[in-house]
Amino acid sequence: MAGQIRLREDDVEWREIEGEIVVLDLRRSTYLAVNRIGALLWPRLAAGATRSALVQRLVDDFDLEPSTAESDVDGFLQELRDQELLVEET
Repeated sequence: MAGQIRLREDDVEWREIEGEIVVLDLRRSTYLAVNRIGALLWPRLAAGATRSALVQRLVDDFDLEPSTAESDVDGFLQELRDQELLVEET
């Protein structure tokens, strides 16, 4: 997965509130809250990012082992895929 990953822009509203991201998916009528690690990655996904850039961000900001950061990023991305919030470009 070397391509750009981006958040879906249509029918999604989000705000950062006290270090967390609050998301309203109007298409599915669901509300989501994203924890602080997800909140660090969220703006990068809004702009478009690669998986490797997201992993590196966690390594740099949280001093994680790369394998731990990869697992965290993959889990977060899978949650977003499950919620149909991602657009992936190859």
